[in-house]
Amino acid sequence: MSAHVDSTDDISPILEELRRIRKCVGTGEQGIAPRVATLNFVVFVDDPAHREWVLERAVRVADKHPCRLIVLDSTRSGGGVDVATSTRESGGATTINERVDIAVGNVGHASIHTLVQELSVHDIPTILWWSGARLLQSRTFGGLSAQASSVLVDSSGMAAGAETIRELGEFLSRFPSVALADLAFMRLAPWQDMIAQFFDDRALREDLFSLTSLDIESGSEAEALYLAGWLASRLSWQPAGHASFRARDGRNIPFTRVTKGDKRRVLRVALTSTGSTYIAELSDDDAVVQLRVEGERSKPPWFVPLQNIDNTSLIERAILEDRRDQIFETSLLTVREILG
Repeated sequence: MSAHVDSTDDISPILEELRRIRKCVGTGEQGIAPRVATLNFVVFVDDPAHREWVLERAVRVADKHPCRLIVLDSTRSGGGVDVATSTRESGGATTINERVDIAVGNVGHASIHTLVQELSVHDIPTILWWSGARLLQSRTFGGLSAQASSVLVDSSGMAAGAETIRELGEFLSRFPSVALADLAFMRLAPWQDMIAQFFDDRALREDLFSLTSLDIESGSEAEALYLAGWLASRLSWQPAGHASFRARDGRNIPFTRVTKGDKRRVLRVALTSTGSTYIAELSDDDAVVQLRVEGERSKPPWFVPLQNIDNTSLIERAILEDRRDQIFETSLLTVREILG
C-alpha cells in the first residue's frame, strides 16, 4: 500500500494513512496482533552518486527488522512525502514494514527536525544513519542527533576523513547520551584480530611492548588513523604530534601512514620492534592476508582469510547493539589527539 502528499507542511494525511493500514491488517493468525515497529530508522542522504548504495542497504536492514524507515532525501526537492507499507507472515504473526520518503532538498533544518519528530513512533529507539558530507557544521545533523539514541556514520566515505574524525570526537562531548558508531572503525575488526595473532605466541609477546615504529597503508585515511588509535589505546601510548607516539617508558614511536589502493581497504600493517618486523599484508587474493615475521624472530609466512564483513551486516550490528562502545570511543579520542 502506498500514499503521497505533495507538501511537507502538513503530514497528518500520512499519519492517518499509516493508522488506516495498521487497522486494515488487524490481527494475524491465531489472533496475534501485528508487529509494527521496534525502532525508528532515520536515513539521511545528500549525494546523488551514493544515494542508491545507501538506500539499498537501508532497505535490507529494514526488511529484517520491523521498523519505521524514514528516508530524508536531500538529493530531491519539492517531491513531498511518500509512504509505503508491506506485510509478511512469520510464526503466526503479521509484521508491517513502513517506509516514509521525504524530499528535503529545499526544506529547512527546523522543518526537517519537526517532520522526523512527528513521523517517529514514540517510546522506541531512534537510530540515525547520517551519510551526509557535513556533520557538526550541519544544523540538520545536530538536531536529528539530539532526537536519536544512536548515530551511525562512515568517515571513510567522507572526502576529508581526518576532519570528520575530529568532528566525531567533538560529537562525544556534545552528545554524551547518544551511542556513536563509525563503519570505518567497525571494518577494522579482522585486522585487529590479525595483529593480535602475531603476539599469541608467548615467545613474541614481549615484542608487543617494545615496538619502535608503526606503518599502515590504506585506501582511506580514516582506517589508518583508527587502527593506529586502537593500538595506541591498547598499549597506553600517548600521541606525540601528527606522526608519532610516546610509550610509557618514554620511547618515541614513529607512525607513518600511506594512502594507497581502494577506499575503505587496509593494504598493509607493519609493526617494528628492536630486532623484528611484524607484517600483515593483503595478498594477490583480496580475501587473503599474508602474515610474516622478519628479523631476529623470523617465522615463515602464513596465510589467513580476511573476514570482510559486508556493510549491511555492520549497519545491522550497529543498530542492534545500540550502546556506547568504549573501545571505539577511546580509539576515537586517541585519534583526535593525534590530529590536534
